[in-house]
Amino acid sequence: MVIDTLLEEALGGSAQALARLISMVEDGGPDGTAALRAMHPRAGRAYLIGVTGPPGAGKSTLVDAWTASLRRQGRTVGIVAVDPSSPFTGGALLGDRVRMQDHATDAGVFIRSMATRGHLGGLAPATADVAKILDAIGYDIIFIETVGTGQAEVDIVGAGDTVVIVLVPGLGDAVQTMKAGLMEIGDAFVVNKADHDDPDRTVAEITMMLQLNQDRGGWRPPVVKTVATSAQGTDEALAAIEAHRAYLTANDLLERRRKERRRAEIVRVVERRARDRALDLVRDSGRLDDLAERVHRGEMDPYAAADEILTPRMMLDHVGIAVRNLGDAARFYGAVFGLSMAERYELPDEGVRVAFLRSGGVDLELLEPLGEGGPLAKFLATHGPGLHHIAFRVPDIRRAMSAAAAAGCMLIEPAPRRGARGSPIAFLHPSAAGGVLVELVQG
Repeated sequence: MVIDTLLEEALGGSAQALARLISMVEDGGPDGTAALRAMHPRAGRAYLIGVTGPPGAGKSTLVDAWTASLRRQGRTVGIVAVDPSSPFTGGALLGDRVRMQDHATDAGVFIRSMATRGHLGGLAPATADVAKILDAIGYDIIFIETVGTGQAEVDIVGAGDTVVIVLVPGLGDAVQTMKAGLMEIGDAFVVNKADHDDPDRTVAEITMMLQLNQDRGGWRPPVVKTVATSAQGTDEALAAIEAHRAYLTANDLLERRRKERRRAEIVRVVERRARDRALDLVRDSGRLDDLAERVHRGEMDPYAAADEILTPRMMLDHVGIAVRNLGDAARFYGAVFGLSMAERYELPDEGVRVAFLRSGGVDLELLEPLGEGGPLAKFLATHGPGLHHIAFRVPDIRRAMSAAAAAGCMLIEPAPRRGARGSPIAFLHPSAAGGVLVELVQG
């Protein structure tokens, strides 16, 4: 497979292969998912540092200085730099080639610029996934630098082990403005460009704001002054990050943060797939224009239209299996497949005893005859144990029955009746379904 080859080459040190894997992840689709699945077992060893703050604070210059220090220590560094999107191409306005040129030829450093693509919160949609790729490849430290848009840029708190807020002197009331946003997520604060204005006043303002927010356990975020262009104070700031890492490790908080990140990752994947499915429903339904017209005429509201698109017209509800002995069959499915009996009913009028076994989204319905003269007993005498019927859940059973009749299906009964679970049900004759009895269940 192409992905296996790229993974092998990337692990072998090929920056080109790594770049292609990252591009697959950014583009999404099956190849990107396959790459992430292949990488996941290898991830979890790198330390992730989020770097955020207002535009012009010197975040990139700081990361550049920290990278130089880490490389002198022999540690490898990955950098994910999130940039504004071009309104014309959707790509990053700033790119790898204009960032951190001193490290461009260093095999121990990999820099990737990403466009936000309109995503709010300071990160690109695939930022966390790209960081995971770099982690899996084996980089020791990964910096995630946000786009730098201000107070709302708080997504970074879920992406990094340590979050560094970079500010500059002379912000004044801006520190107050950021109190409810960036000021509450920082694990360390850097006042960069400390050779300008009055850095000590800015340090004092930040310290005061931090004292007002004491809900940080035993950690007190340090505030460090730097001049990143000359690497002044940058080692002290890096030491503050290392101190936070040691604090998290000593108090068993690092693993807790990472478990929360995994939880957020699952939610993110679910949201992405739910969005994609919703878009597929809109594209494939062929009803969008009609629904839009009905909403425009006031015949329905947008929420009702969305419900009509999202509510499946028909989905498999359960599979009915005729058995001679309910207990024996239930024990088999329990022993072999781990299914347990969820519901049990006795329906004397129909001459049947029923048990439902939960099996994911589609249940198994086991049917045992109560006597010798009922329809199920006759079915067993003719066909023996096995598939009896399949049941589909529909939102409106009468509409589904009308549609089936219009398609030439024979209805066994002209009107719905109550099933074992109390829902309205109806049956379509096997002649219209390849010899299989079909049950409709109103969901």
